[in-house]
Amino acid sequence: MIFKFTITGRDEEVVQFEKELLDILQKITGNQGMLAYEIHFCVHEAILNVIQHTYKWDLERPIDIRIDAKRVNASTQELEISIKDYGNKIDKEINPPSQINLFQLRKRGLYMIGKIMDECVIKPQKKGGNITYMNKLLINEK
Repeated sequence: MIFKFTITGRDEEVVQFEKELLDILQKITGNQGMLAYEIHFCVHEAILNVIQHTYKWDLERPIDIRIDAKRVNASTQELEISIKDYGNKIDKEINPPSQINLFQLRKRGLYMIGKIMDECVIKPQKKGGNITYMNKLLINEK
């Protein structure tokens, strides 16, 4: 299953998207504990990073989101999420930090994404903009 969205940073669009996202994630994860909410948090944080750091609070700029859920085998699905921005491309690839200090103010959200998702990377694109890529294997625990 592939889901594609284009939103801006306007509150009403972000909120509407996140409601749809949570519904999709609950169906994909089969409501396993807090997993849908944890993945939802990661997408939310990545979108906020685009709005704040890349778009500098220009709420009219587009953000493309692609969610791809693929069956790996009878008990496992792979969830790939890509968030594309059209801002200035970053200098180099960004990966979540492996640890943070107790009172560190920066990169806390990226750190949490790294703890929840199996893979996360922000990559500059040759033609401009950046892609935030996240991956999670979903194991059916029946």
